[in-house]
Amino acid sequence: MGLSRPTISPRMEIMRWVCVGLLLLIPVGAGGGLLGLTALDWSRDGRHVLFVDEGEVWVGLAPEGRAARRMTTGAATDWARFGPGEWFVHVTFTEQGYAVWRTDLAGERRLLFSQKDLQQSEILAQVELIARPAVSPDGTRVAFVAYADGQCDLYLVELETGSIRRLTRTPGPEDTPDFCPDGRFLAFVGLWDAGPALSWNLYVLDVEGGGIEQLTEDPFFDWGPRFSPDGEWIAFESTARGPSDIHVMRRDGRERTAFTFDEWRDAFPCWSPTGDEIAYGSLRARGWLVLSNNTS
Repeated sequence: MGLSRPTISPRMEIMRWVCVGLLLLIPVGAGGGLLGLTALDWSRDGRHVLFVDEGEVWVGLAPEGRAARRMTTGAATDWARFGPGEWFVHVTFTEQGYAVWRTDLAGERRLLFSQKDLQQSEILAQVELIARPAVSPDGTRVAFVAYADGQCDLYLVELETGSIRRLTRTPGPEDTPDFCPDGRFLAFVGLWDAGPALSWNLYVLDVEGGGIEQLTEDPFFDWGPRFSPDGEWIAFESTARGPSDIHVMRRDGRERTAFTFDEWRDAFPCWSPTGDEIAYGSLRARGWLVLSNNTS
């Protein structure tokens, strides 16, 4: 289906890394053991950071991830994103299937929708997978990836009514949706090229109008776009140089530049609420570090 990413589970330790413009954000490895980072986010009020570490969601105080707490137990998850308040959404998978939850920072959680719920609808009666939920800026909608009837596309659910709308119907799969600050557009990646060098590229979708604009056309792997708080820039992961770096470009695809340029795998970019920093995970020789770098 093209949804899975390489599984990397190095032994990690709590480490501090300091160099010019680069500061440790979170002591990843809070759970100990063989761990792997699969998601990272910064709360919209700037007070908290969230990361998914080997199937569990952790939340700590910004900017250094102090007092990180495990927010989930049991059911596996590999993705989580903050909503507009002190809560986040995440997907779990159990024997009962996939489910999307809203969990607040006190640990109280509420089911938003499940695989069984979606199967009651005509549009997703055959859904087999739910992934990558992203919350709209006003918290009323969730965009997500669903695999159904042999197609992997983007969908939108209205949380108040439960109504579901299909956003894409394309030759290949889509992944990692992210709302722009006003909620009108979604950035995402798609694997649409039918040629010999299949590659994930970046697109922007008009949520109401349905129009899609392609932003990158690369023979390599672009992933995980994130809009800046002012909506003018998009940060993303790219393997243009071999190991993945963080790239930044204008909302229309212009002025693309490498934000990181090193021998490590840099992934999962997210912006600070003011837009003056980008946090990201970096897989170093001894494990994952989560770092922030100034954008000025």
